[in-house]
Amino acid sequence: MIDVTGLSARAGDFWLRDVTFTVPASAYGVVIGPAGSGKTTLLETIAGIVPAHTGRLRLGSRDAGDLPPEARQVALAYQHAFLFPHLTVRENVSYGAASGAEADEMARRFDVVDLLDRSVRGLSGGERQLVSIARTLARGAPYLLLDEPFSALDPRRRARTRREVRALHKERGLTVLQVTHDFTEAGMLGDVAILLDGGRVLQYGPPEEVFRKPASPYIAEFLGAENVYAGIAHVVQDRAPDWAEGTSGELSRAHHAVEFRSGSMTIYAVSEVILEGPTYAVVRGEDVVLSLVPHTTSARNTYEGVISEVVTTGALSRVTLTAHDLPIVASLTTRSVQELGLTVGVRAHASFKALAVHLC
Repeated sequence: MIDVTGLSARAGDFWLRDVTFTVPASAYGVVIGPAGSGKTTLLETIAGIVPAHTGRLRLGSRDAGDLPPEARQVALAYQHAFLFPHLTVRENVSYGAASGAEADEMARRFDVVDLLDRSVRGLSGGERQLVSIARTLARGAPYLLLDEPFSALDPRRRARTRREVRALHKERGLTVLQVTHDFTEAGMLGDVAILLDGGRVLQYGPPEEVFRKPASPYIAEFLGAENVYAGIAHVVQDRAPDWAEGTSGELSRAHHAVEFRSGSMTIYAVSEVILEGPTYAVVRGEDVVLSLVPHTTSARNTYEGVISEVVTTGALSRVTLTAHDLPIVASLTTRSVQELGLTVGVRAHASFKALAVHLC
């Protein structure tokens, strides 16, 4: 377990302030946040390289705040590898390894065996990262800290290396904390996602909860939510848009039907808490369905408008439909866009379910 409570630390003019989160024992935590948010400083503070100013750090059952780095049983791999330039690849991987056999196994599992007799000076960026990961895992430490460890790898090697790290995590019961800018990677790897910005934790929890239920509109936009609207929320008292009339009183003990208005657009949502007044509605693009003609659907939110933008990036496209003077962005396959004939100026219909709307 990596348990951080009220942690503050200083690196130059930058401060981590009141950082609190827990990565359970043998879980995989991911730290995400913009550049300069303190992600590397956080790892260095846990490792003991940057001293904590206030707060508590527990590694498993031990209070590690006053322990020197070498006593914390933590292994740290940096994005830029920081290999020993005067040593060969073999000597780098073996440095600090739990045993020679462990170094050999990590060299094999991360595919650097053919590099072992080479100087690290001539390695590519991707090769350097592989050597760094092999060296870090060879230590056999129960706590693994990874700072953008796959950033220099090509997509194929990145996927393979990511699988190998995840496999070792499961085989050995490691507790891992990894910094990443890749939201897909965070969702695939992480048991716990920690969103850091300006040296503070904005939100942490299971990745699906952080991505689907962001705590603020800023977090929603940072995490790539395509549709974030400011407006006024009002709990529907007399009519319940997402359940049959006559049962709303019974069901409202757990969920509440909410009518949200942004300008002239009305959005229906379902909330676990009673929301009244100014708030934000978040709808992810993959939850928006587009069609050229209206069709029968269970979705409570349907709008007619005009396609105002189509942005294609390979197999995926983002289509913006303007309705009620507001943009509704849908994410769908490029093939679907082509087959439906969704081009700028075409009238179309957008729909999404009330359950797809997150209010924050």
